[in-house]
Amino acid sequence: MEGIKANPQNAEKTRLYLKKHKLLAERYKVFRKDSFIYFPITCAPAAADVKALRRIGAMAVSAEFEPSGSDIPKPPDGLRSGIDLLGNIAIIDADPPMARKAASVILSSNKGVTTVLRKGSAVKGVYRKRKYIYVAGKREYTARYNENGCSFTFDVRKTFFSPRLAYERKRVADASRNGENVVVMFAGIGPFAIEIAKKNPDSNVVAIELNRAAYGFMRKNASANRVGNVVPLNADVRKVKRKYGRFADRIVMPLPKDSYDFLDVAEAMAKDGCTIHYYAFGDKGSAYDVHSDKILEFFRKKGRNPRMSFWRVVRPYSPKIIEIVIDFTV
Repeated sequence: MEGIKANPQNAEKTRLYLKKHKLLAERYKVFRKDSFIYFPITCAPAAADVKALRRIGAMAVSAEFEPSGSDIPKPPDGLRSGIDLLGNIAIIDADPPMARKAASVILSSNKGVTTVLRKGSAVKGVYRKRKYIYVAGKREYTARYNENGCSFTFDVRKTFFSPRLAYERKRVADASRNGENVVVMFAGIGPFAIEIAKKNPDSNVVAIELNRAAYGFMRKNASANRVGNVVPLNADVRKVKRKYGRFADRIVMPLPKDSYDFLDVAEAMAKDGCTIHYYAFGDKGSAYDVHSDKILEFFRKKGRNPRMSFWRVVRPYSPKIIEIVIDFTV
């Protein structure tokens, strides 16, 4: 989760600024670590807020925040990972006895959650689906989830969706410029595409998804969010790369397991000056170096000169593996 780090002497000024500008996520706890105070925030701060916070002596960081007493209390120890809240559905990773205990805590303390499921398998297959097992509440698998001013509906069993990419979706939407041609590869139920399109109503956003079920939900979500500038395609990205050759001012590649294997598709679609948001898994100590070197080598062989502009750790995936994003321009 995104937060703001401040020295103790600047903490009160930081808190007041965040509260005034409606950035303070009051559902989560402020905490102190290594002589710094960490404040949870509702969304990524705009450029003007970043500058103002720097003047105060505070900066944006990623951190783990616990829910405050007004939100879901910490569930019993024994969960293998945190809780994924998808609106009306909470998803946990635990063995059956522990899952039932955690579900009782979640349902009794959050009126918005009506169903608790537990993970029944790893993410598998080309459609990145996993099994879910009913634990408590309504026996329901259709999530109704709100994020960054957009609403999404989808069946968790038939599609891939991670609420842990909410910050990235807002960051990319904020970085996009109105009027761009945008391609979102592996678009899923449409969160990247819809948030970009809503933020930039004059942009043309092509959202490509192979999974027919996810594509169906993407179309419904685009309609529900009234974004007529999204073009949903139920297709293999390789089969439409010629149609969109040198089309894109911006490309989003949110498939961290296999992004490198689709750089040829991105290269074919990218105009000169195109910005590419490239997501990838890698070792904790070397992920950026390994992937940036691979990107440079690939594009230079194509006679193009990529320029790295930004990178960050998106989330830990395992004790030794992280997911990163690299933004670069070709």
